Amino acid sequence: MNKKELFKYLNEASFMLDDITLYLNTHPDCRNGIDAYNHYKKMREKALNDYTSMYGPISRYDVNVNNYWDWVNKPWPWEGECNC
Repeated sequence: MNKKELFKYLNEASFMLDDITLYLNTHPDCRNGIDAYNHYKKMREKALNDYTSMYGPISRYDVNVNNYWDWVNKPWPWEGECNC
């Protein structure tokens, strides 16, 4: 995946995780919902790790000792960098 595709995939996985979280608020014992949550959580974690390792952190929570403050020198995703 290129940068734009990976960012889109990360957003899609995040949306699904948020949506399933809302469902689980009213159906906390639903095994299928819990399984789906775990599935999309893993997808999002992998996409986030892939994105940050290749392109740098997306938010301040993603900064680590290897990329500390490097992210301020590049356009941020919400500044249109991924909207090519």
